[in-house]
Amino acid sequence: MARERYRITPEDLRYAVRYLSRKLQDGYWVSDDVSTESKAERAFEKGRRDAVTLTAWGEEWLSSAQWTQLKNAVRAARRRRANLSRDPTKHVTLSHRAWLILHDLAERDGVTLSQFIEKRLHKAWLKL
Repeated sequence: MARERYRITPEDLRYAVRYLSRKLQDGYWVSDDVSTESKAERAFEKGRRDAVTLTAWGEEWLSSAQWTQLKNAVRAARRRRANLSRDPTKHVTLSHRAWLILHDLAERDGVTLSQFIEKRLHKAWLKL
């Protein structure tokens, strides 16, 4: 039995619109052709108000890979939202060098920056 195609739900509409708006601002995301890209952007502006219309827009304008990207972005946004309600995130400012060090080490370990910091600094924190 074939799996049902991805559908944008009313609950996920804001996440999908936010993601697609950013991608369309980058230019040439839907198509390398300026005219086609422009048509897709105009259709997006008309279809961004409700989930059913936006789903139809995606079926017309997005490739399979782009649908997967959208679905993953929506899922990540949902997860971030759920985590925020349980444990609000904090924002810090890092120098580029500090970020680069953390990024490379976290990537090597296959974890997020937060997970890397918690894992590596937990023992030192407990000694405070």
